[in-house]
Amino acid sequence: MFPRSDPTGETDAEILEDAPDPGWKDRIAAVKRAARALVATRAEIFREELAEKGSRLGKAGVGFSVAALFAVLGLLLATALVAAILAKLLGGPIAGLLAAFVLYVAVAAAAGFAGAKALSRARLFNFPATRAEIQRDLEAVRAPGPGGDQGPASADALAAERASATPEETDREEKVGAESPVSDLEERFRAGSE
Repeated sequence: MFPRSDPTGETDAEILEDAPDPGWKDRIAAVKRAARALVATRAEIFREELAEKGSRLGKAGVGFSVAALFAVLGLLLATALVAAILAKLLGGPIAGLLAAFVLYVAVAAAAGFAGAKALSRARLFNFPATRAEIQRDLEAVRAPGPGGDQGPASADALAAERASATPEETDREEKVGAESPVSDLEERFRAGSE
């Protein structure tokens, strides 16, 4: 990108060198923006992992539903079996009802086993990518920072901070302007500390 110049003939680099260091409000706003972006990223990772677990929970739910359906049908057949036994005692067919009962019980057992197997693979409280990213964040926060004040910010750092500002923040900063009591307070504080 070519350096742009304004009507006074100054380039972007010269303007950035002349710009005052960002104040504490600007730094807090930059930290807030970075924290919001970080939380949004971690929430998106969590949503993706939760969606994967949801599909496995859905499969487990279908398996358990099929098992419950066939268990209820088995109970109905057991009732029919009791009726058939009474019918056999009186001269009715039991073998057909007993075979159907065994078949329904076998299907219910297979569906229950499949549901339990799917549920065991879901690992409901295991979110490895989210945990790893949060661990990296905590390590970065705990890492010792550079000691003391590093002096004025570089032109690249100032440009990056301005680029990360939202249009609303830029408009608000322009409205506040250099005549604001906050910037005046900062200038007096800096003048007193030098």
